[in-house]
This record gives sequence, C-alpha cells and structure tokens, in this order.
Amino acid sequence: MEPLKEMYSREWVLGLGNHLSVVDSKINPLEFQKHVFSSPWKEMELKERINRLSDVLIRYWEGPITKIYPNLILLIDRLRDHGISDFNFPYIFLNDIVTKTGLDDFETSVKVLEKITVFSSAEFAIRFFYKEHFDKTLKQMHKWSNHKEPFVRRLASEGSRPMLPWGVGIPEIKKNPEIHLSILETLWNDPNDIVRRSVANHLNDISKLNPDLVLEFCKNKFGKSQELDKNLKHALRTLLKKGNQKALGFFSYNTKWEPAKLKFSLLNKVIKVGDSLEFEILLNQSSKNKTKVRMEYKIGFLLSNGSFGYKVFQLGEKLLLPNEKLKITKRHSFAPITTRVYYPGTQTISILLNGNEYKLQKFELKRG
Repeated sequence: MEPLKEMYSREWVLGLGNHLSVVDSKINPLEFQKHVFSSPWKEMELKERINRLSDVLIRYWEGPITKIYPNLILLIDRLRDHGISDFNFPYIFLNDIVTKTGLDDFETSVKVLEKITVFSSAEFAIRFFYKEHFDKTLKQMHKWSNHKEPFVRRLASEGSRPMLPWGVGIPEIKKNPEIHLSILETLWNDPNDIVRRSVANHLNDISKLNPDLVLEFCKNKFGKSQELDKNLKHALRTLLKKGNQKALGFFSYNTKWEPAKLKFSLLNKVIKVGDSLEFEILLNQSSKNKTKVRMEYKIGFLLSNGSFGYKVFQLGEKLLLPNEKLKITKRHSFAPITTRVYYPGTQTISILLNGNEYKLQKFELKRG
C-alpha cells in the first residue's frame, strides 16, 4: 500500500496550481509545482509535505491573515464547484496558513478556521491558538459546540482532545482534562455520528488520564439508543480492555463469571516475523446460566529493553447458553507494520474473558 504522503502527486499539485491560478493570476501552475517539489521533497514525511504546501502559498500570499483569507475562501469555493467534497484531508495545509499568518489576530483567524474546518478539519491548527490564547480559544470552543454546522461542532471536541494524535501538546488540557466536559455534555448525543465519534475519542483520551471522570460522565447515559450505547462503548474501550470492573458492568459483563472448562492451545509455538501465530480456544458454559462474554486475547510483545509491551485484541462477544460449548480458532499476523517493531525472542499470549486473564502461554518469535 502506497504511503499516505504520496497523495501529493505531481498531478495533484499541478491540479491545485491550476485552481490557484484562477484565484490569483500571479500564480503559474508549473512554477507552483516546481516550488512544492523542490529538494528535499522526496525525503519529506507527510507532515513536512503539508508544511511545504502552506509555506509555498504564503510566499505568494504574504500576510497578514486579513489579506490572505479572501483567497483561501475563493479557493475553497472553486474546489467545491469542481466536485471536491468537504472534510477533505489533503487540503489540511490550508489551516496551517492561518496558524502561520494569523496567531496575532485571534478574531479574524477563528472566523477563517470556522469556514475552513468544514472543508478540511482545523483540529491541528486550533491547538496553536490554545497555546497562544488559551482562555479565548476555550471560550470559542464552547461557542462552536453549539454551531449549526456539524464539522464545526466536531472541531470543538476533536481540537480540544488531551491526547490528539499528531496534535501539538497542550499541557493545561492534559493536566485538567475535565476542562472540556461541558462541551462533551453538549455533544455526546449529537445528531451527527462524526461528532459523536469525536466525543468518544475525546472521552477515551481522558480515560487514560483520569478514569473516574469518564466513568462518572457515562454512568447515567446508557439505554437511550443502541447507537448512543455504541458510542459510549467506544469511549470506554481502553477501560474495557484494561478489565475495569465498572466499565465492564455498564455493559452487563459479569466479571465474577468463570467458564466451567477452558482449554487454550497454541498450534505453533515458534514463528518467524512475517508468519502468523495460530491458536485455539475451547470453553464450556456452566449448566445453569446464560452469560454475556466479552472475549479478547492479550499479547506481550518483547521490547528492545527486555520488558514487555502489552496490547489487547478483540475476539468478539457472545451470549453463552447453559451447557454451551464454544470453539474459537484465530490467526494473529506478525507481518511487519509501520506502527510496531518486532524483537525476536520470547513473547506471551493470554486469554481475557469478561476482563479476567487466563492461561498465559509463551511462544518464540524469530527473525524472518
């Protein structure tokens, strides 16, 4: 699969240049393409390429933001007129233009971001305004949480996450994750799924810093609809994987339940990087009860320092009937991925049933 950074192909950038030349006759499409692809473009990662695109445009459109933003809006209108949909990630560099030219003009910048975020999310850009104008930005996010446009409401939740991936860190938010709970109260049952999903991710961030805040937030919100319960489950996913009893109890997982019989077998105890670990689970329910069972497995990946890094993976959920027998077979791939480095040596795997860990086993991982 081609790296995401390659979405900025020569054809794509030239196409953007053509649109820009209509907005601003000073921009020559081929010259624009040449500036974007100047060395060391090939060595640049995605964030650096996004940064390059915004820098090149700023060269054409010197600040301040009051001078630049009409061209930004004209460009977005033209792109829409030519079939480019809203919430379009490749154009996220447009927000960077605002942060680079408008940090000293808060009022103008937030008006521009309010418009751009509908076309390409401003969740990363707004973090820079938190750093420079924390109180003003917090107040603005509360206003945006009641905005008629769902992508603006989403910005109020997504841009204020304590642990936003890729986003610049905001220590005040991480130290005080409760600061945005009133925004999340406004948006957790929003009619738009993309807004609700952002709230769930925000709550999941908070759960890693202060689990009790999230448990308290969620406890009286269940049962309104299946869709909202699904979002709440997504918000609690880290606590569920950690076997938090309160979180499991919200979804009627009996943490005191034990299988009448459990067998866990590894079908290959020595594998190479690139292979798959195969395993089989056999379990029996007791003769008396029906039980909803959350089934997971936990792998302890060997790290470079000799310790283990643990990750929990889903096997599914099932309502076990009295005397029911269940058999599960699973393959876990150790194919190389960009988000994990595999270190050869002894690794571990165990089974989790309703948050309780069973049958830890070891296996050997060798170089491919």
